[in-house]
Amino acid sequence: MEILVLIPIILIVTFILGEIFKRIGLPTVIGQILAGLIFGLPFFKEVFFDNASNLLIVEFLATLGIVLLLFLAGLEIDINQIKENSKDSILICLGSVTVPFIFGFLFIFLVFPQYGILTAIIFGGAMMVTSEGTKVKVLMDLNSLNTRLGAIMLSAGAIDDIFEVLLLSIVVLLAKGEGTLLNVLILPIEIVIFLAIAFFCFKLMKKVLKYLDKNPSDDTALFSVVMIFILVLAALSEALHIGYLVGAILGGFLLQSSMKKIAPKNKRKMINVIKLIALGFIVPFFFVHIGISLDLTSLFSNSYLIIATVIIAFSGTMIGTLIIKPFSTLTWKQLYYAGWGMNSRGAAELVVALLALQYGLIPNEIFSALVAMSIITTLSFAPILARGIKRNPGLMNEIQTKEKP
Repeated sequence: MEILVLIPIILIVTFILGEIFKRIGLPTVIGQILAGLIFGLPFFKEVFFDNASNLLIVEFLATLGIVLLLFLAGLEIDINQIKENSKDSILICLGSVTVPFIFGFLFIFLVFPQYGILTAIIFGGAMMVTSEGTKVKVLMDLNSLNTRLGAIMLSAGAIDDIFEVLLLSIVVLLAKGEGTLLNVLILPIEIVIFLAIAFFCFKLMKKVLKYLDKNPSDDTALFSVVMIFILVLAALSEALHIGYLVGAILGGFLLQSSMKKIAPKNKRKMINVIKLIALGFIVPFFFVHIGISLDLTSLFSNSYLIIATVIIAFSGTMIGTLIIKPFSTLTWKQLYYAGWGMNSRGAAELVVALLALQYGLIPNEIFSALVAMSIITTLSFAPILARGIKRNPGLMNEIQTKEKP
């Protein structure tokens, strides 16, 4: 099928399903992922993706979609919220990374020793990954991104992305041998280089935005400059093996600081234009791609392994988040919902699983279980958080009061 025919079909289906879920009080992301599952059915996949180029274009749009989504999150989030709650973010990240990894590693190592220790490490690593893109879109749909708990979820996920980068580096290291050990060792240097260039871009961007604000031309100039800025940072962080997700969200933070002195009218106009293009046209392809990645037939051929994988993912992340309570300022209820947020794997876990499969480090049945777990955890977060906010209106900004002695 011609790509110019496929793109509007995908947008129509995602729009209709998204609106259906929106009407019943649930985030539109659920409908968009379900649209991907429909397109991923064998019959539809053969009809709509009969040539490899169609899938490649959808994958490109999906990548661009998550870059713009995380950029918008960094642009709109209250940076002061993140600074004030940095301790809780770090604790949640550490808990939701460590416990799921241990659970996942021990499960494969003890129950399926025939797969070997490398598969156990990768399986455990996939358990600790979280999806920023899905989390951000759900929080946006529920008008909860710029809240205390929303900021904590976002920053904890951003820290988790560093662990994802390290995991991907280890996967490549295990696959290619000691020749890539240097890549892992120089990662801290690459991070420093990235931060230095990002700071230079930030300073340059402040001057460019100030000039455009004082010498207004048409709106396309401001939009073009912003898009160049974010894509350069995303490409740079990817080239330096840090991951484009880190570059995208940092780009949002930096641009937010750069725009402090420009006219509020120009700032709102630019954000609205990016939102319209990103959320209305490009971002849906990211969620469709998540759904397409799942082979539904695998749900029946490896049902016991999939059920066990899902249980490990849920229990590991939830326990890892709740055990930080003695050191956290969040309430038990907030930690519970933060656990659901960190449990959403999305595309991040798919990248790890696919890379490991391509290098022959995990068998097909483990890959299918990880992909199924990714879809299930991603779909479950949205309705759970929506229900929680509905039942507890002050949940996202609640501050725990200290008990009097």
